[in-house]
Amino acid sequence: MIALLRSDAYRVLRSRWIWVAAAIVTFLMLAPALMMRWTSMGPIYYDDLTSSALAINGIQMLAAVMAAIVCCDRTDIGFTRSILSSLGERARKVWFAEKCVFSLALTAVLLAFTFAVGLLGLLVSGVPVANPEPAWQVAAWLGCAWLCAAPYVVLTVLVAHLTRGEGVTIGFAVLASSGLLEGGLLIGVDFLYALLGGEFLTVTAAVGPWMPAEIASAVSAGVRTMLSVENAVGMAPALRALVVCLPLTAVAVAADALLVSRRDVA
Repeated sequence: MIALLRSDAYRVLRSRWIWVAAAIVTFLMLAPALMMRWTSMGPIYYDDLTSSALAINGIQMLAAVMAAIVCCDRTDIGFTRSILSSLGERARKVWFAEKCVFSLALTAVLLAFTFAVGLLGLLVSGVPVANPEPAWQVAAWLGCAWLCAAPYVVLTVLVAHLTRGEGVTIGFAVLASSGLLEGGLLIGVDFLYALLGGEFLTVTAAVGPWMPAEIASAVSAGVRTMLSVENAVGMAPALRALVVCLPLTAVAVAADALLVSRRDVA
């Protein structure tokens, strides 16, 4: 698998889209900081570090789209099919599992890069942070942010291997990582529940806090919210991420490696 990881890393670094993505992230993080630096505004203070240096929801969407590009690259010329047709079943399982591992590693790099650029933006803007968190809390917050993005990334990889279509996969990545699929599913279930005589939005109120999108939204508010138990379910979003996002990621990776690898590659 190490050789496959190196191959994908080499291919991505030589691609133009990764540098375009890095440039876009840098611009979006630094442009507001430069505007604040150049405009004559009164003193502004951020409450803490983690709620001001990174937009998790946007990052998880970009990570899912990047996973779609990585997994769908060169499928239109039959490159992937020609490689897989020459591999045994075990080697094909490793191939598919590696795409999940690489996409998750790419997500971690994206998070670290965006956070670093966000910190640079804070320095450039001159806006002080009133109560910066300890380093271990920032590290835990970044890890939890990665965990929240992981299900969307591996599910995108799974869809890419099932459909082998870049347009479909990117569309799924955007809809899933933005929370639209989860929201639509909950509303649909609530509508059916209401038709059966129940109260509308009851299912959403009960299940919503356990959905990855809701957990990611809570984590994006910063370390304090991530560790707080003052919420509808009385459980910290960090713990909910471990209970929900980690098993979902593992199941998606297993499905990709064990089930999709058995498909006909012709």
